[in-house]
Parts: sequence; structure tokens; C-alpha cells
Amino acid sequence: MDHVFLAHVSVFALSALACLAALPRALRVGHPETREGLVALLLAVAVWAGGYVGYLVAPDETLKTACYIVGFVFALLAVGAWLYFCAAYTGRSPRHAPYRWLVVGLFAAMSLLKVTNPVHELYFTTTWVTEPFPHLTIRHELLYWAVLGLSYAVIAVGFFMLIEQFYYAGADSRPLVALVGVTAIPTAATVFGGELSWLLPLMYEPPGVALFAVGTLFVYVRRFEAIRFAAESDAAAIFLDQSGRVRDYNRAASLLFPPLRGAIGEPLESVLPRLAIDRDADGVIAVEGATDGEEGAPSRTTAFFHVSRNAFTAGGVPAGELLTVADVTDRERYRIRLEERTEQLEALNRVVRHDIRNDMAVIHGWAEALRDHVDEDGRDALDRVLRKSAHVIELTETARDFVDSLTGDAVLEVKPVDLCDVLTAEVQAARDSFPNATVRVPEDPPRATVLANEMLASVFRNLLNNAVQHNDTDAPEVTVTCEETDDRIRVRVADNGPGVPDTEKEVVFGKGEKGLDSAGSGIGLYLVSVLTRQFGGDVWVEDNEPRGAVFVVELARAEGEEQPGERAVGGDAVVGGAAIGDDRS
Repeated sequence: MDHVFLAHVSVFALSALACLAALPRALRVGHPETREGLVALLLAVAVWAGGYVGYLVAPDETLKTACYIVGFVFALLAVGAWLYFCAAYTGRSPRHAPYRWLVVGLFAAMSLLKVTNPVHELYFTTTWVTEPFPHLTIRHELLYWAVLGLSYAVIAVGFFMLIEQFYYAGADSRPLVALVGVTAIPTAATVFGGELSWLLPLMYEPPGVALFAVGTLFVYVRRFEAIRFAAESDAAAIFLDQSGRVRDYNRAASLLFPPLRGAIGEPLESVLPRLAIDRDADGVIAVEGATDGEEGAPSRTTAFFHVSRNAFTAGGVPAGELLTVADVTDRERYRIRLEERTEQLEALNRVVRHDIRNDMAVIHGWAEALRDHVDEDGRDALDRVLRKSAHVIELTETARDFVDSLTGDAVLEVKPVDLCDVLTAEVQAARDSFPNATVRVPEDPPRATVLANEMLASVFRNLLNNAVQHNDTDAPEVTVTCEETDDRIRVRVADNGPGVPDTEKEVVFGKGEKGLDSAGSGIGLYLVSVLTRQFGGDVWVEDNEPRGAVFVVELARAEGEEQPGERAVGGDAVVGGAAIGDDRS
């Protein structure tokens, strides 16, 4: 048997068998569209190469021509599968590509022309020759070369997609270049096939494409898939093999960690030990580095990184790991500052709660003891001292509640709370603190249960105190009413003070402000707003008639509570939420 004939048959047969043998591995590729592209490419190349084998070994001209046409058609399908694979691998979903049906139609038309070539012979003609061995030689016509040029253009587009992916991922593209070189060798045989006596005028791409497909597949898990993941993320990405050695990294990783440059093949623990070892439970690590401080003095800074790991397997066996590293320094520094401020607030809370409040309670007690020891000229001054000391004690309670609501010292989980008990206690406290004020309270208040917690008392204490302290009349009057619905309860605290202008109805609670420097009356109303939101409720202010303001607190009714209709809860008789004797219309 002629050795040239045997070599041709062997090369194409081995190409087909290699593609078929690689199919089980291709079916394990994780990314669906990339898997589809690789499987289609392997199948197309296998049939393409198999068609050439049939062309060489078939016993008669008709069968040889049929086998050649089959391989010819699947050569075109291999080009399409190649483009599908490259598009899918680089994140350009072929299923959503523009003009995809036009491309499919163009491929179908070309395939039809190839199948009908015996009729029009626009692609090729055949004749028997004896050199280098007896065979049916193929003479390619103009349409063949035109389609071949278009096929190479499509293949080049695919290679450009891959190279672009490698470039933006910042990965080493030498393996890709090597595979391209392997593919280019058979291309040279195709171009010069008619010029050399030991080559037939065939397309020799099947062996090259088979080598590329199989080579791509067997480095896919170790390099191609890692690069695809890295390119899809803006974060730094480092690819490790199963032994923990650096196999690749993207541009972001090399910029973030300069020691990676030139570290291919090195163990990660020797290149970046903190990434390899020092990782806490939530994946955030701290890395200290030296920088220049003021006037050139060295200073130490700490950077924080969040590390996530994605393991790769091949046939159920670990094949590598992709580390994605995100710089979270700003976030972590902000979290640390918040923790420090929280600790400071807690320290301040202890000072306010114990030292200042206890000292003011002592001052207030000694001042009370002086009532029987001052004359008429000093009584007014003593009353002022008592009022101010009582006010300071009240402020320490408000500040304590406010800090508790921010730091979590107070129980923030809501639970059923008896609204009647809270209102009764706080109204009595307001009457004791402001004997010159009239506070209308329910004689038989509704036994409503709302969703809140122990801090609900602070809400009404601040509203009642605010209604009296910011009242510009000699005889402050405060009226409390309730409005009940199926799932909500509104408590209205109305006063006869100066009211709140429309321009301040939002900012009076500190809403829209960065902190406590609102146009309102201090931290009391801000605390009311914070707490009601924590309870799942709301608070707002309305105008009272003929003058004054109405602060409305809306709370959620506790589930399972009996739900009566609207009822009055004023000291005087109240109908529909307004007290009889009240001047509101």
C-alpha cells in the first residue's frame, strides 16, 4: 500500500477518532453555551475528517464524491460551531446574537450549493489521476476559494474574540497562540496542496481543528474557564492549580498585588501568604503595607480584601481554584469607624445614665430641701433651679433612650404592648412635671395592644413634654385622643401652642437632616421619629384649631387583639377622635 495514501488516511482517521474520544469530557463543561459549541465543533470535525477518510477509501467514484461532499458540508458546519463556541466563551450569547437567523440561512444556502455541486460544479470538478497514488483528484473552482476565504474570515473573528478575552482578563495568551500555531500548520498544507507531489488538493484543516478543539478542551478547566470567569468580573482574579500554585491571574490582580508578576508556577503561600492562610470566616483579610507618610516618614497602612473561592473539578477530581479578590478597604474602614463611634456612644451613654443623671438628682434633691429655708426673694431663683435641674434629668433620660435605640442596648424587637398602660403612666408623669398644664386623658381608655417595645414610653413622654415646654400660653392644654381601625391605631397629641409652620412639618422630626441639627425642638422629636419607624409605624404633625399643633403617632395593632370600632379616649367626652369642648371643627 502506498505510504502517502496510508498517511493521508491515518491523519484524517485519527483526527475523527480524537474528536469522538473527547466528547465525554466536553459534555462535562459547566457553561451551557460553551459546552454546546465545543460538542458541536468536535462532532462537526469528526464527520468532516471521516468524510475525507471515506473519500480516500471508497471503491467507486460516486461514493468517493458523496463522502467528499459530506465532509465538505460539515467543514462549513465546523466553522459555524467554532464561531458559536468563541461567542459563547466570551460572553456573547449566540442565542441572542443580532441577525442570527440571517447567518443560519447563509450557512444553509452554502450547504445546499455544496450538496448540489454534481449538478452545477461551481465548487469543484473531479478526475482520476495516478500520482502520488491512484485517486479521484479534486479541482476546486472559484466558489470554493470564495467560501474558503469567508470561512477563514469567520475563524479569524473567533480568534479575535478569544484574544480579546485573554487581553481584558490580563491572562497569559501563550497557550492560545500555541494552539493557533498548530491550527495554522494544516492551513499551509491546504494552500500548497496542489504544488507538492505528496499532498492532495484537499482542505487539511480537520487535523488542525481537531488538535485545537481537543487542546482547548483539555486546558479548558485549567485555563480557559478560569479566564472566562476572570473576564466577567472587574475584581482581581487568581487561578490556582490543584496543588495551590499560581497558574494565571488577570490584569486587576497584577495591579493589586505586584508580587504576582512572574510568579506563574509558584505556591500562593510563598507569593501572597495572607491570601493563602489568613482568611477569617467572612472572607475578609487584612494586609498591612508600608507607605510614605508626611514629610517622607514611613507609615503603616492596612488594606482589606474580600476573598471568594470557586473550585474547578474535572471528572469529579479537583483541578484548580479561582480566587476572586475585591478591595473592600473603604467599606471596612467605615465599618471600623462605626464600631468606634458606637463604643464612644455607649461610653457617653454610661456617663449620661449614671454620672450626670445621679449628680443632677442629688442637686435637685438638695434644692427641694431648701424650700423651707429661703425667703420670698429667693423663692423664684430656687424654683428656676428646680425646673432646670428637673429638665436636665429629663434630657438625660431622653439621651439615654436615644443612644439605646442607636447602639442596640434596648430591645428593638417589637412585641405586643398595652397602649393604655403606657399612656396612663406618661400622662401622670407629665402632670407631675408640669402642674400648671392641663392634660386631658382618658378616664376609661381602650385596652388597645400595639406592636412596640419598652421604648414606646419614650415616644409619648417626649411628645407630651414637647407640647408643654414649647407652649407660648400661660395655661398649656394638651388633649390625647385615639382613632382605631382594623390594623392600625392613631394616637393624637394636640396642644394650644404656637403650632408648626408648614415649611417645618417635615424637618421638625429631623427628617431629611444628617443628624440632630434639625429645625425642630431637639433630639426628643428626632427620637420619636426613629422609634416609631422601628416599630413599623409613622409620626407626623398637623395643624390644630383654632391654634396649636397635633402630633399623630400611628402604630400597628398586635395580631389576635379584639378590634372594636372607634372610641373616645379624652378626659372630657370625645366623639370621632375630637374632645367635646375642643374647638376643632
